[in-house]
Amino acid sequence: MTALIQIEHVSKFYHMGGETIRALDDISLDIAQGEFVAIMGPSGSGKSTLMNIIGCLDVSDEGLYVLDGKQIHSLKDSQLAEIRNRKIGFVFQNFNLLPRLSAYENVELPLIYRGLSRKQREPLVLQALEAVDLLDRRKHFPSELSGGQQQRVAIARTLAGGPPIILADEPTGALDSKTVEIFRRLNEQGRTIIVITHDRQVAEQAKRVVRFRDGRLVN
Repeated sequence: MTALIQIEHVSKFYHMGGETIRALDDISLDIAQGEFVAIMGPSGSGKSTLMNIIGCLDVSDEGLYVLDGKQIHSLKDSQLAEIRNRKIGFVFQNFNLLPRLSAYENVELPLIYRGLSRKQREPLVLQALEAVDLLDRRKHFPSELSGGQQQRVAIARTLAGGPPIILADEPTGALDSKTVEIFRRLNEQGRTIIVITHDRQVAEQAKRVVRFRDGRLVN
């Protein structure tokens, strides 16, 4: 079976103060449709750089990245944006919720940007909030929610767009017991889940753990 994500001999360089830093060093990794993978490593190990490449937020300097049959490095910025919009959902560490919007409105906002009508948006928003067990908190503002609940609103916002791939960046800061269970449930429903973490307890929930150190795979 062809992998959903194919990364072959990928390297990424940064230039700082006249020195070249190799953030990723000859990485090869396949992730199949429907996998739940934890990418684990200490700060500065290269795992977030890899997430940016997988999420089409950045491109590699060397190597090949194929996502669902498309070679990513040859695409234009507009094409990368379209892939991010349709195929990849992000759950960032700081949630990026707007404080003046309710949970419902935060989940709804990306659908407004997509041009969906209110009639089209409402069932998607309610279904996403129900999936993260926050339907009864839909009128609450972020300041009225716990850290774990805010994170679940961020997950609901991602789910409302229906992406087949979910990338979660260092979700441990506000993890509550329901969040890991939600990732597991979404994976059982067929979504591909990739969690970037340095937390062993989070990594243990995944079906596969990929470990990084100094820009290289170590397992």
